Amino acid sequence: MFRARLNHAQRTGMQVADYQSCVHLFPEDGSDMDAFPADAQAFVHRFFPTVARLTAQGFEGGPTIKGQFDAAVVHVPRSKQLARHLVNWACQLAPDGIIYVDGAKTQGIESLMKAVKAITPLMGVVSAAHGRLFWFHATGQFALWDASSLREIENGFKTQAGIFSAEHIDPGSAFLADALEPLSGHIADLGAGWGYLSHHLLSEHPVSSIDLVEADHAAASCARLNCDDTRAQVFWQGIDSWEAQKSYDHVVMNPPFHEGRKGEPDLGKAFIRKAAGILKKKGKLWMVANRHLPYEETLSQLFVDFRAIAGDKRFKVLLASGPRNTRL
Repeated sequence: MFRARLNHAQRTGMQVADYQSCVHLFPEDGSDMDAFPADAQAFVHRFFPTVARLTAQGFEGGPTIKGQFDAAVVHVPRSKQLARHLVNWACQLAPDGIIYVDGAKTQGIESLMKAVKAITPLMGVVSAAHGRLFWFHATGQFALWDASSLREIENGFKTQAGIFSAEHIDPGSAFLADALEPLSGHIADLGAGWGYLSHHLLSEHPVSSIDLVEADHAAASCARLNCDDTRAQVFWQGIDSWEAQKSYDHVVMNPPFHEGRKGEPDLGKAFIRKAAGILKKKGKLWMVANRHLPYEETLSQLFVDFRAIAGDKRFKVLLASGPRNTRL
């Protein structure tokens, strides 16, 4: 919706300079970047599918970026702490330029704008398309908003601002870990996050190897620290683009089911399809899901057998065996 708010701002009198360069922090898609008048546009994003898509469209960027720019656009993410971190980072990337901050009301743009306004004057504000766009001169006054440092949570696990379950061990993952039978052989952990499930398996189960697949670059980096074991290998990849180099005895997963704030059960179904395609003939899938999510039909289509092995009011643990789409 950045395009809609930017267009509305221009119709109501906002003058946007023809910048030579601009960097977008956490853009939702490439078309919104196209809306901004700059000769050269780069991006910062750590979600692998987004990075791959924007790179394919000809933009330069990735989880980190070097250099300085004439302007920066912050596309506000869900995490409040990450949003503030991006504002500070934008000021560092465009220290002499204008910082534009865009977001939906459901993403906390109102509170972020108030927090920015308390530190530095705003140059302008526009409300449109259920959100706000505001802008201000870059300043070094947001240094306290930096959240690039690793944090240490319970049991010494390392996490970082903005990744899933950054403050504590995810209850769903812990529920799955408690329900697992002793696992051995080669394991794949799909949507591994910062590595809790794989750490548990490496510590408590006689596994030969674990491949962790995670689309969030920051979470994957934390997983490497939390699973510092020669048997573990971390892949920063999207579940659709990752190509397994072997078949697995077991797949474990706590798949995501949100894109933004909207529930998308199809995300979890994509994980199930990937699991069915990489398991051995006698391989097993172990997954946890929120109780209301409708994964049973997909499991019945892709596996010979499946059943619930644990559950409570919040979660269900499903065990599926005999993948129909198998390479061995």
